[in-house]
Amino acid sequence: METPNSQTTTQNVVTVPIPILPAEGTYAYVFVKGSLYARDSAIFGCSADEVQALSKRFQISSVPIDNGVLIKVAPSLIINSLAQLGYKVVSSTGEAEIVWTLQREL
Repeated sequence: METPNSQTTTQNVVTVPIPILPAEGTYAYVFVKGSLYARDSAIFGCSADEVQALSKRFQISSVPIDNGVLIKVAPSLIINSLAQLGYKVVSSTGEAEIVWTLQREL
């Protein structure tokens, strides 16, 4: 039973299928955080083998930090070394402290 103040609303819901395209590839992502004026870089997302390769390349030990490692090497050298492992920079953000996002196809 409807009261004089009640209103009946009908909403039409339309379902739109969203096609899921097949992935062209599977990617691994790594993040390098540092300053162009500093001599250390925080690296996130590297495998243990990649961290070991970077440590050997620069003959320096890495220091574990939350979710990553700190290597006492300028970020430009880390990014160039990761490029030799197949990574490429896909984005960067920041001013004094910058985070570079790198990817490689698996």
